[in-house]
Amino acid sequence: MITAIPAKEPHPLPIPRLRLSSDRVRHLDRYLDATKSALLFASRAILVEGISELLLLPALAERVLTAGAGANALGAREAFEALERFFGTTRVIVDGVGFEVYLRVLLAPVDGMSLGRRVALITDTDVAPDQPEPRRLQSLRALPLRWGSPGELHLAAAPRTLEPALWSVNNITALKAAFLRCAPHSQERWEQVVQAADPALAFGELFIPKTNRTVTGAGGQILKGTEISKGRFAQELADVLAEPAVKFTVPTYLADAIRFITAADSPTGVSAP
Repeated sequence: MITAIPAKEPHPLPIPRLRLSSDRVRHLDRYLDATKSALLFASRAILVEGISELLLLPALAERVLTAGAGANALGAREAFEALERFFGTTRVIVDGVGFEVYLRVLLAPVDGMSLGRRVALITDTDVAPDQPEPRRLQSLRALPLRWGSPGELHLAAAPRTLEPALWSVNNITALKAAFLRCAPHSQERWEQVVQAADPALAFGELFIPKTNRTVTGAGGQILKGTEISKGRFAQELADVLAEPAVKFTVPTYLADAIRFITAADSPTGVSAP
């Protein structure tokens, strides 16, 4: 038995009535350990594909939600409350792209109620920005409507993967600082990334094995260098972003997800736009 929240009042929600298959119940049973079981009490939840997003989101939320220097008292208070809602949101790694079972737990209704009020799902398209969106994403977006869920789902998908999506001219200084913390003697390797025909793709390939790379340097050779740990890089970038003076533009898909999950509730318990 878990707790569903249609508005402000908690109600018990019987797990068997979520219509989970036996293999999905076993999947959840293995996954929901002492920390991740918070998912079962989440009216707001962020589901992420991997460790990098989980580690970076708090630093990115600070950038998106913190009131600007010229904010008035009301604006500062609203920003503070949005940050409180973010840090009160359950954040869970799904460790892959098997999101449907977790969405069913959070958003499938029983007697018109669902466990989750707002759910943000953050994933990768794993295709180039000019390619059609994968069908799996379209299927996930359709689930709440198909179920008749009273909760809301926001699906945020990176073009390609997280790391290329972080690339922009405004972010080069921060990304370089984090990269050189991971690979202190790799200034020349960084210059190859910046000078590549597609720097975002070259940057993303810093995080994959050499045998899987496609970007070439001036001599036509595949760019070399040891694969950088995504988790380590995310930790270092979060540290870099802790300094407010460092310029950084949060990718739109992540900024939108952060704003969605932190939207204020109206007096009726429905999240305001």
